[in-house]
Amino acid sequence: MHLLLAYISLLLLRGAKGASLQNYASSNPRESFLREILAGSKYPDSPTTPTPRDIPLKVGIIGAGAAGLYAAVLLDSLGIEYDIIEASDRVGGRIYNYRFNETAWLNSTPDDPDYYDYFDVGAMRFPGMDYMARITGPYNNSLIPYINAHVSSPKDKVVQIPYIYTANNTFRLYNEVILYNQVPPTADAFNTELTDNGTVDAQFAQLDPTKVWALVTQKMTAALSENFTAGFNLLMDYDYQSIRSYLVSQGYTGPQIDWMETIDDATDHYDMYSMSQGALTQWIFTESSIDNWTCINGGMDRITYGMEQIISSKPILNSPVTAIKPASGGQLSLEIDNGNGKERTYSHVISTIPLGSLQIVDLTELDLNYGQRHAIRKLNYDPALKIGIKFKTRWWEKLPAPFKGGQSYSDLPIRRSVYPSYGFDLPDDTAPGVMIASYIWGQDSTRLGAYLRTPEARDTLVKVVLYDLAAMHNVTLELIESEYLDYYAWDWYQSDWSVGAFAIFSPGQYYSVMPSLMVPVENGHLHFGGEALSSGHSWVIGGINSAYRTVLEVLKTEERDDLIERLIQTWGPMNEVDLGWYTHV
Repeated sequence: MHLLLAYISLLLLRGAKGASLQNYASSNPRESFLREILAGSKYPDSPTTPTPRDIPLKVGIIGAGAAGLYAAVLLDSLGIEYDIIEASDRVGGRIYNYRFNETAWLNSTPDDPDYYDYFDVGAMRFPGMDYMARITGPYNNSLIPYINAHVSSPKDKVVQIPYIYTANNTFRLYNEVILYNQVPPTADAFNTELTDNGTVDAQFAQLDPTKVWALVTQKMTAALSENFTAGFNLLMDYDYQSIRSYLVSQGYTGPQIDWMETIDDATDHYDMYSMSQGALTQWIFTESSIDNWTCINGGMDRITYGMEQIISSKPILNSPVTAIKPASGGQLSLEIDNGNGKERTYSHVISTIPLGSLQIVDLTELDLNYGQRHAIRKLNYDPALKIGIKFKTRWWEKLPAPFKGGQSYSDLPIRRSVYPSYGFDLPDDTAPGVMIASYIWGQDSTRLGAYLRTPEARDTLVKVVLYDLAAMHNVTLELIESEYLDYYAWDWYQSDWSVGAFAIFSPGQYYSVMPSLMVPVENGHLHFGGEALSSGHSWVIGGINSAYRTVLEVLKTEERDDLIERLIQTWGPMNEVDLGWYTHV
């Protein structure tokens, strides 16, 4: 055991022989950030007891989203049996595509217009950074190349294409003033008087709020880049402050802060985000050019569909887990509400479902401490809503100053619109006119989401969206209404099986809440995964990395040094967090 740990430590330092994924994330900011947070937790000392030899090693995975499916891919490669138990009627979790004509899409190819008759309801893009390489990298054990090497049909291959994050000639509409996106969004440009007790700061009114925010966070991001330990300590000094309270402490007025938030974020996010969350997010965005982002041709669910195709044990759908209980021999029992009241027993359970869904699972018989129960209840997930509209044509590509891809922004209820980055190679005017008319978070999402509850309210919502689109694009409402065909809206906070869109940490949650759920419980047999419990929360890579961690936890509990070695040789070292127990001798 001692010699194997020394060997694995060497692999982690040099990259695993034969593995294509090298230790590219060793300097990744989120990985380093989370490692520092967990350094003071009890994770390395978490007690574990192997499964008795007379009990087969089998893992129950709760949730068939990206994390659950990737855990299955890893377990397959190790020859470990598993079941995936999924509450809903589909795989993918918060990777979800809506197609306005599913039948036509199934019969189409990438050369057909019907192939592009969709929008990404959930995750939709990947930043172009090395941290995403476990999914998007060119290595044969990066997820996308791995899927492509194992699917049986060429149509099931996952194809990355450029994601157009920003484009000239999209729009900004604030204070009833409309300008092109390339114009700096200063208060002066939008005739916005930021009065504080009758005083106006003329200099601030000429500044781009996005650049102001970059300057505000520069001290923190520079400190993180220059010396991580010192930078981390600096950041933790502000973890218990919201962005707003920090900006107030730096001398910014209420109206100035509101303007910065209006341009840069969702309504009330500056009150909800911890300053450490905001600064870390800023640092991540400076690490990758927005010109290098990608998306998936045909929809992000090509990834989860691909994983479903290549795993040996298909997800069991329509089977909500209602309780996790101790069973004989250190095993765990899952009670499942699928009409039959079935119970399944496993030597290990990996929960990958969002914490809002886990909160209603009966865990009362488990040995959870207060901090863990508190974290399940407390850790913040952001609301998010997307409203997709199908138009007859891509009319925005035929405006006097046309554009393809990118986003438009406003202070209207719809806040931002996102234009497709796909379907550009089709003959003129044949690409479906599908766009994300509104992509909103926070209070913006909560407010519009209220209009999804009745048919009458939905009719009102559609009218509001069409009106706002006309205003934002400086065209007549008659044009928008004449182009309109259909809509689809999805509120992630109203979804039974997600109860939120993605984890966004509030003040103090990095340091005092998150580490509690990085600890496996029940003597190392119950493991918590999902994007919230990783350095990459709010991104698909967070779920993928958490799956790797939980599988590694299973092997550690079982003292299967041989399989730990195989995992690292096959899939590369864990680009997440140095947890102590597998690298330290």
